[in-house]
Amino acid sequence: MVTKELVRIIDRYTQQVDPEVQQHIAETFSVIDAEPVSLPLAEDVVAAYERGELNANQTYYCLARVRDLWSDPTYNRILELRYNNNKQHIERTQGFSYKAADSLSGFIRPDSKMVTTKGNNRTTMRFACGLDRNARVVIALKPHPKNISLDEMIRLESIDHNTDCNYRTAQGGDDKFKSAFYAKEDWATIIFSFLEPFRIGVAGTLENAKYTCHSHKCVTTARKKGGEESTQKYLRAFTEVDLSDQVLGNTLVAGAIFLQVFRPIIDQIDQENSCDSFTDMMRYFFVERETISKKAQAAGFPVKVQQCVKQDDITRGNGLYKGNEPAVCRFVSLYNEHCNNRGLSFGDSKKTAIPIIDGKIFSKYVEKVDPLIRNGLKDIAKAEVTLG
Repeated sequence: MVTKELVRIIDRYTQQVDPEVQQHIAETFSVIDAEPVSLPLAEDVVAAYERGELNANQTYYCLARVRDLWSDPTYNRILELRYNNNKQHIERTQGFSYKAADSLSGFIRPDSKMVTTKGNNRTTMRFACGLDRNARVVIALKPHPKNISLDEMIRLESIDHNTDCNYRTAQGGDDKFKSAFYAKEDWATIIFSFLEPFRIGVAGTLENAKYTCHSHKCVTTARKKGGEESTQKYLRAFTEVDLSDQVLGNTLVAGAIFLQVFRPIIDQIDQENSCDSFTDMMRYFFVERETISKKAQAAGFPVKVQQCVKQDDITRGNGLYKGNEPAVCRFVSLYNEHCNNRGLSFGDSKKTAIPIIDGKIFSKYVEKVDPLIRNGLKDIAKAEVTLG
C-alpha cells in the first residue's frame, strides 16, 4: 500500500495561498453566526481516548481547534484543494457559517492525532476568516482501536471519506478512485488488479507504477465494450512499445473495441505472417515513425519526415460526436497502412487487410450508426490519420 505523511490542514492553506489574499479574507470576513454551545472540547475527548475511556463503537461530537486537524493525502485530496473555490464560497456567504458547515467527520488515531475524513474545505474556510489557529469547528470523532493496523485504519477512514458531504467541491476521477480503493470497494480493487500487471497506476495507488491512467471509467468501458482479452492485448502492446507514460482512456476504449471487432482478421494475419501485427503497428506509428523517416531522409532517400501519431490524434472530435466509431476507424486506417507498408500477406482478393467498402465485419460494425455518419466513417477508415 502506498501511504503518505499527514498534512496539517491550515498549514497547507498558509503555504499555498498568497499572503495578501490571506490577509484580505481574514480582515474582510468573519463568522456570521454563533459557535455551537454545550459541546465538549476535542482535546478533552482525545485525553479521554488516551486514558482508554472511549467506546470504539461510539461517535463523539465536539469542538476542535483548526490547528489540531490533519488530513491524510493517501486517500484524501488535501494536496489538491481548490482554494479559489473556498474564497468564492466565503464571499458568497459573507463569511463562515456554523449552521451551513454542520459537522465535520474524523478519527482519533492511536498517536492521538485527529484526522479529518470530511472537512478539509470547512476547516480551511473557518481558519481563513480571521487566521485564528485556535478557532474551532464541530467534528464527529470516531476513536480507532489502539492496536489497529495501518491498513485497517486507512480502510475505515476511506470508507467514511468516500461518502458525500456538504461543502465538498466536485471530486475528479482520481479523487473518487483513490478514496474507493483505500476503502476496498470492489469496483476500485478490480480495476487496480487489472492494471497492476502492466505497471499502470491510478491516482497514485500503485507503488512504483511506470504508467498512469487518469480515467478509471474508461478502463471499465474498455473491458465492457472491448472485452477483457482485447483490453489486455491493447495494454500489453502499449507497455511493450513504451508508447507514453500516460494511458489515455478514450484511446484505450477505441483500441480495445478495434481489437475485439476485427480480431478474426488480425489473428489470421498474425498466423500467416508469424508476427504480432497490432503491436508492430503501435510501435511504428506511435513511437518510431519520426525517427525512421529522419534516418531515411538523412541517408538520401526522397522521403518527408513524418511525425509520430499521438493518442489524442485517434480520438480527435470526441467533443462533437460521442461515439467510439471514428476513433476505431482511425485504428483501421493505421492498421491497413501498416500491413500494406510491411507487405504482410492478407489474401490476394483483398485490397486492404481490413476491407472497408465490401468488408462484412466493417459493415456490421457501422450498420447501427446513422447513414449520414456511416459514410463519414468509411472515409475516416480509408484516409490517413490527421495529426494535431
